[in-house]
Amino acid sequence: MEKLTLIRPVLVKVIVTDNYKKAAIMELQDAIGRIEHELQRLDFQEKRLAAEFEKKNQQGLPAGGQHLVQERQRLMETRQQLVDRVKNIGQLELGVEVVYGKMESPVEITVGDDWRRVLGVEIVLQDGIITDIR
Repeated sequence: MEKLTLIRPVLVKVIVTDNYKKAAIMELQDAIGRIEHELQRLDFQEKRLAAEFEKKNQQGLPAGGQHLVQERQRLMETRQQLVDRVKNIGQLELGVEVVYGKMESPVEITVGDDWRRVLGVEIVLQDGIITDIR
């Protein structure tokens, strides 16, 4: 076998600019807004469930109510993580490179190839434009 095609990881980095900060913060704030909307929906469901349970004159929290409490907790934790990320993005220095994500790409290798060339691939973005492939 003289050639082999592998799938390799590709690290995507972004150079921090004012535009990146604004876009990232806006995206995170949109996600926070969706979570807050979901929390409002849970409030409505909890009130409806409590009213139904009260009509039946029963004590305790039904399994459905426990599920809603767990879901609320999960959403609150996710919301806090997003708020923390907004704070972190605001503190980033302009011009630094930060990890944006990971992707995969195919690469063809042959005997004698430099292994570092195969694995060490990064894409650098600045304001949505690829500025470097390393």
